[in-house]
Amino acid sequence: MPRRDCGPFDGSRLLRETSLQHIEYHARLESTNTLALSLLNSLLNSAPALVITPQQTAGRGRKGNRWWSAGGALTFSLVLRSSEVPLAAERRSLVAIATGLAVQTVLSEIATGIEFQLKWPNDVLSGGRKICGILVEQSGFGEQQGIIVGVGVNVSNSLRDAPSEIASLATSLCDLTNSDHDLTDVLTLLLNQIDQRISQFAMQPRLALAEANRVSLLNGRLVRIRNESETVEGECLGIDSDGCLVISSANGPVACSSGVVERW
Repeated sequence: MPRRDCGPFDGSRLLRETSLQHIEYHARLESTNTLALSLLNSLLNSAPALVITPQQTAGRGRKGNRWWSAGGALTFSLVLRSSEVPLAAERRSLVAIATGLAVQTVLSEIATGIEFQLKWPNDVLSGGRKICGILVEQSGFGEQQGIIVGVGVNVSNSLRDAPSEIASLATSLCDLTNSDHDLTDVLTLLLNQIDQRISQFAMQPRLALAEANRVSLLNGRLVRIRNESETVEGECLGIDSDGCLVISSANGPVACSSGVVERW
């Protein structure tokens, strides 16, 4: 099969070795999630679909944060039909946890001996520094309702080239392993692992949750979580079956469904 033109990515291999039905490739984008949202109706007609770029200039994170991305980073959005995601609507927040666990699993397999941990609700860290950010968004109605799983992973982009305020807080796979990594190899592993982890949270929820809590950075730590209505402080007891972070506060256990971790 001839190589599909997707820049540094082997599009033919991705279509052959994953569940993808369509790839939307751009050499440069402001944000893969933003483009995925604007093309949602057409992408859902060929979902699972992938929006990908080797250079993202204004990637979006939660609460309006930006994802800095240089050449060699892996930045993509996976577009799924909501009707084909095997999780009840009230448990869709688990998609972010499943994706984070997928990233943690793949990075651990590639960089054996290096610890990677989930930081609820949407980051993967190594040595306290961020290596992956995730942004899951839902949009559309009825049969045209979709879930967009935005992922940014620092793979072969050394953080030595990042702004100083980012380099102190982030790391990359190449910096940790002292070697570059093929983006198609990593992406193929990630896409298949995301499929498996979402299915696992639906079919084997206790096992999936136990694995997520095993690699959760915040468990057992004193944390402060701020959301739109309150700030919760206390010991983190873990992630529950709905994807909430449970905090042992002064007023008893509190399940936080969203929020910003201000201290950990």
